[in-house]
Amino acid sequence: MTDNIENLVLEHLRAIRVDMGSIKDDVREIKSRVNTLEAGQATIIQQIGHLTGMAA
Repeated sequence: MTDNIENLVLEHLRAIRVDMGSIKDDVREIKSRVNTLEAGQATIIQQIGHLTGMAA
């Protein structure tokens, strides 16, 4: 009976490890995409500042 419980716990831990790996990959991708958005936003802000300076 104890072996069955230990195996069940190990199975759950393995499943959690697989899920955590997937979550890590997703978070890594999200961070990358947010960084890209931030860089794009900074470029837009610079362009607006440049246009404002030209208009003044």
